[in-house]
Amino acid sequence: MARAALHTFHTRHDFTPDLGWAAFQLIREFGIEGIEVGQLESAAQATTSPLARRADLTKILASLGELGLVARTGKTVSLTDLGRALADGLGVYESGFRAAVHCLFAWQWLLEKDGGHASPSWSYREVCRHLLGSPPSGLTADDLVIRVVEAAGRFDAERVSFSRSSVAGVTTWLRAQSPPLVEGHGTTILRARGQPPAPSLLRLNLAALCALEGGKVPLDGEAMDRLTESMLVPPDELWLPTVEYTRESREFCFVQGGKGAVVFQGSGDPFVRFVALGAAGGTADGHQCKV
Repeated sequence: MARAALHTFHTRHDFTPDLGWAAFQLIREFGIEGIEVGQLESAAQATTSPLARRADLTKILASLGELGLVARTGKTVSLTDLGRALADGLGVYESGFRAAVHCLFAWQWLLEKDGGHASPSWSYREVCRHLLGSPPSGLTADDLVIRVVEAAGRFDAERVSFSRSSVAGVTTWLRAQSPPLVEGHGTTILRARGQPPAPSLLRLNLAALCALEGGKVPLDGEAMDRLTESMLVPPDELWLPTVEYTRESREFCFVQGGKGAVVFQGSGDPFVRFVALGAAGGTADGHQCKV
């Protein structure tokens, strides 16, 4: 997954689900050779794509690049191996693309294992963490800005660029999940409560957690905390649905003992494999489950 050269905290608010999906689909149509950015902008203007309302696609392409889905060589932009895995897998559907972007935002910083370097992924997860622990009355965008800026003190950054628009850049993707992970009342943002975790989202977040934990994930401690932050569901509400899901899944299995553990076994979806196993995910098998 791509990493910026400097500390970056801002999550672009103009990288919206509809524009991100439209750009991803358009790049996909031009195949493995890619397309020049100017031609991409012309193609967008010539169609009914929502990209047509944007005179410049630089920020959208930059966000897709930061997530590791596209790469730019000179004037040409094309899908990366990760991007092609998404295009050939659950990214065929817009809901799958949105879930994948949430997963990449939520896990990229952890998977890169560069704790001294700030990225939009760090800020995204930090917002999720604070929303998960928020009171029933929720938090305002200003509350979240203050908390993220304070937490950013861990980095050696001269300036922390994180604002209300940065919060909007995170929450637009949380709202785009099915069902939405957050809801709003006026200027307040609330974690969605009283709804079971979406299996499609649990699938991706478990795959990412398995990658982080080396294939086998204990359903307690820090590993479970990380899963709850990405799902915005507290541990006491997430544990049983996770156990039930993995017991019925062909991609994961549940291992008994204590709170139990989850093992990734393999997947027919190239993106799920790529997330769980890294660059070898296109061909490698997962771990064998020993109960």
